[in-house]
Amino acid sequence: MKTAREAISEAYRAFEEAFYKGDAEALSRIYTDDAEWLVPDAPAIRGRAAIAQAWKNVIGSGGNRVRVEVREVEQSGEWAYDVGGFELSAPDGTVLSIGKYIVIWKRQADGDWKTYRDIFNWDIPPGR
Repeated sequence: MKTAREAISEAYRAFEEAFYKGDAEALSRIYTDDAEWLVPDAPAIRGRAAIAQAWKNVIGSGGNRVRVEVREVEQSGEWAYDVGGFELSAPDGTVLSIGKYIVIWKRQADGDWKTYRDIFNWDIPPGR
């Protein structure tokens, strides 16, 4: 069985690929059915379907890249959290935003780890 860190890192690689392709449905598969996405300056987005729609609005048809850096993972039984950062860039490599996050993960009955709660904030780099 994979460690929480291994599973979370794999989930983020799939997330990055789906983000680039503009595939909000694939991206939303890292979330539990009852997940909440806590976006800055907005009400909580509840449920995988609503999260998929919100991501669709964010990523459009794709082309931009996101890179996630997992800095810390702690696990306790069926629960884990990770803390990290991310960078969003345009197709030409221009950095559009950088940010940090905390995600709470829940191990599913099949052993997969899925995002239960996701909160982040971002900054727009100087000169943007």
